[in-house]
Amino acid sequence: MPIRALLLICLAGLPGLLAAEDAGDRPYGLHYHAEFRPTDGYLVARIEVTQSDGRLRMLDFNAPDSRFSEFDGDGKIRRQGRRLRWSVPEQGGTLTYRVKVDRKRSGKYDSRMTDDWAVLRLDRVFPAARVRSLPGAHSDATLSLSGPDGWSFETRYGPMRGSALTVDTAGRRFDRPLGWMAAGDLGTRRDVIADRLVAITGPRGQGFRRLDMLSFLRWTLPELTRIVPSFPEQVVIVSSARNMWRGGLSGPASLYVHPDRPLISGNGTSTLLHELMHVAMTEPGVPGDDWIVEGIAEYYTLVVLMRSGGISGERFERAMTWLGDWVDRNDGRLADPSTGANTARAVLLFRDLDLELAAAGADLDAVTATLFGEGRASRERLATLLHEALGQESDVFAAALEAAPGGADRED
Repeated sequence: MPIRALLLICLAGLPGLLAAEDAGDRPYGLHYHAEFRPTDGYLVARIEVTQSDGRLRMLDFNAPDSRFSEFDGDGKIRRQGRRLRWSVPEQGGTLTYRVKVDRKRSGKYDSRMTDDWAVLRLDRVFPAARVRSLPGAHSDATLSLSGPDGWSFETRYGPMRGSALTVDTAGRRFDRPLGWMAAGDLGTRRDVIADRLVAITGPRGQGFRRLDMLSFLRWTLPELTRIVPSFPEQVVIVSSARNMWRGGLSGPASLYVHPDRPLISGNGTSTLLHELMHVAMTEPGVPGDDWIVEGIAEYYTLVVLMRSGGISGERFERAMTWLGDWVDRNDGRLADPSTGANTARAVLLFRDLDLELAAAGADLDAVTATLFGEGRASRERLATLLHEALGQESDVFAAALEAAPGGADRED
């Protein structure tokens, strides 16, 4: 091919290459805003895109009619079943919509807004989206919140104090707000524990013992973060009213816990520590291997309490015996979904793995730190990490997987 023709081809492709490079170097702006309107029973969400060259082209949301309504804004907006597609104008634009806050889990609210307060997850206000953008384009995102006079706001990104909060989702080019938050007439306590910023918040007048929880964390969180160094640098713990779901639920750098949940249960376990172990995970477990995530979280709940002096070694062993009896009574298996006796069975497996590793001069803590800190937990990754720690296949793990016909139950 003549040199001149080759040069013309290269020059023709140069603008596209420069555009792609520019899209990666200069982010488009994303601003999220939620206005709480308790007297109307909903909030108004707004997504603003700032750009000049169409780097962000389309957002495709999962937005069912039961919770999301009255979409309006710039550009083309189209519903298709449960999904909402927004074609973002080349010069940027705004999308607004209404969100129903109240939501129930097993007959109890796990998201709620009253005249005085609201407790919910931000990812239910700004749902996950399929994104179409120029190659290399990424967002620079912020969040602001508003509501009735006198309302305050607590999120995993910090309290809302006038200026917008920075939203940065690690490993993602498209940032969106995630995690639990509380709004309204709140009581909040803050502290720095194990070099982490901890905020404990919830509606006033609900019997939530914030200082008790803060004291509990001062003796347990240092050990937990030593085991899992990937624990977030900032975390918010949100409580609620007594008529909400009576348990604990984790989210990114945040968790919800009912005000009546004891810090330590009668069997020696702790809902709070269990959910904090989930917070420490960078990614959820792969489908079908939920028993790994639940089992190791519950096992280390007991380990952290014992090492930090919250329970004695004798009580730790008693808890293991109690879990064994539960497995026998209810045919606990390594199976998903991992609840009750199935989780108890997984806890006993991790106790046996801990003993196997210790006998070989290795450490379950190191396996757990890597399992939680790098990628999604799965039986394949766990088997590999155990092999690396032991220098050979784990007999305990192999035997556990082979105990039931076809190995541990798994939904593929």
